[in-house]
Amino acid sequence: RRRKKAAEEIEKIKNLKDKFMGESLGGKKETKEAEKEEKRESEEEIIKELQEEIDKLTTKDIISRMMMSLSSFAYKKMGLPVGVNDKYKDRQQAKLAVDGFDALLKVILDEVSAEERENLKSSLSNLQINFVKIFP
Repeated sequence: RRRKKAAEEIEKIKNLKDKFMGESLGGKKETKEAEKEEKRESEEEIIKELQEEIDKLTTKDIISRMMMSLSSFAYKKMGLPVGVNDKYKDRQQAKLAVDGFDALLKVILDEVSAEERENLKSSLSNLQINFVKIFP
């Protein structure tokens, strides 16, 4: 454990020395190149992690996320909350979002638990009730 810590400290000192020597000898270009390389490696690591998360997703997960998006979009296109989304009010778009939610619900019904099923049905009912109230 001490050796590992000592090795880390030595590595830090070497990095500081290299940075100092590079800058003092007009080597800022090398430092910028190293920073670019570090940023690229960091971005690649983030992409790799995201890809691993995507690989874990199921079709049910995707459909559920689509339904959440459609629900939010439907409320926005209904102009809700009032005073915040008034400018987005659009009957046709709201109806399409509600109908899309309904269609996806029918597809996913047998794939979710009873509790999830009831929550989704309740969400659909709320969307439909609000739609009828706003667009009589």
